[in-house]
Amino acid sequence: MEFTRRIFFSGAMAAPLLGQLGGGAATAAEGTEAGTAFALIDGLSELRLTTLALERLREEGIEVQAVAPASEILGADGSTVEGVTMPPEYGRVVIDLSGQPTDGRGRVRGGVRLRSEQTSMEITEVRGDLSDGRIFAFLKVNEDWVGEVPLYATDPAAVRLDLRPGAPTKPTTLRGSDVPITPTEEGLAAFEDAFGTSLFTATDVVLRGSGEAGAWPVPSWPDN
Repeated sequence: MEFTRRIFFSGAMAAPLLGQLGGGAATAAEGTEAGTAFALIDGLSELRLTTLALERLREEGIEVQAVAPASEILGADGSTVEGVTMPPEYGRVVIDLSGQPTDGRGRVRGGVRLRSEQTSMEITEVRGDLSDGRIFAFLKVNEDWVGEVPLYATDPAAVRLDLRPGAPTKPTTLRGSDVPITPTEEGLAAFEDAFGTSLFTATDVVLRGSGEAGAWPVPSWPDN
């Protein structure tokens, strides 16, 4: 179950340009103790399988496919799918002066399909929350929906975001890259149940997430 991502920005992007935001961003952030809050308005999230994950899936004859509206990222051979890009459904994040996200959540649309000769596993509508670093997705094995499962995890403390202030009336650009993602015990169990084999451990980095999005600073947002 090596897939899920750069949970848009719920866990991926950063560098301390926050102090250069100025103008509207500073005004919108006034009164927020945790940092500047942003609402994402567009962009793409990218999930790439690590070399370890690609090799083990290939050895088991498991192919990777994109589930629309996600798009495939092809390797140098022009045919091997090494990852997917996914558009956001929603996203919001609070970033402190060091570029460290202190709160955030988001969901991306589409996903990935892992397919062998006997089994198809779809991992879609990926969402994450910085409160615990878990990454959830809806899981379908063959034609049976399993439900929403915490398949992956990332370390919120490892996430940094790079902020580029936009021109007047233009959104700020948020970027993050190379966020390591590991499978959860639930994810490992789901993969083994589906494919009848265990390829990874909970410490294996199977994905790396990246992303870029346009965002507007906002005063705050409701807890729910």
